[in-house]
Amino acid sequence: MKTIRLISTFLYLLTSILAIGYIATSVYVLISTWFKLPSLKRIENGRFAINYPFTQKAFLLGSEFSLQYISEMVIGIGFYGVFFLLLSHVFYTFKQERLFTLQGVGNLSRFYIFNLFVAPILLIILASFSMEDLPYGGMIFAHLIFGVFALFIATIFRQGLNLQNEQDLFI
Repeated sequence: MKTIRLISTFLYLLTSILAIGYIATSVYVLISTWFKLPSLKRIENGRFAINYPFTQKAFLLGSEFSLQYISEMVIGIGFYGVFFLLLSHVFYTFKQERLFTLQGVGNLSRFYIFNLFVAPILLIILASFSMEDLPYGGMIFAHLIFGVFALFIATIFRQGLNLQNEQDLFI
């Protein structure tokens, strides 16, 4: 169990950092484009670049400066920020001393609901209006697989929590 906790702690920290990075990037893109900050540079053929804060070095490149394209970019990056945030909560569950807790079941449940319902719906909507040629079918399939596994694990955790609570009644 010590190895699992160690790996879970590492993955919790990694996915938390990724979540913060993706969400911050999404907000930064939104603010840079909405307020036309100096970090936003229009380049040839209707393209644009968003520079790192307070520098002239490009951070993100966009193929078209339009509301539709920028909305797709912000939603896509923010979506994966939420994904990594929920995933970090799953890893947080596995790093705890006591595995079968109501919080752990909740973390797993939120993760499977996000992957089984929210992700496919959002990705289908994005695919319908997308200006980019992204493999949305593969992305939907991957999220469905994540969701099914998380559903299985959440069900096992729920059963473990019930058994644990029954044992507590007898002690």
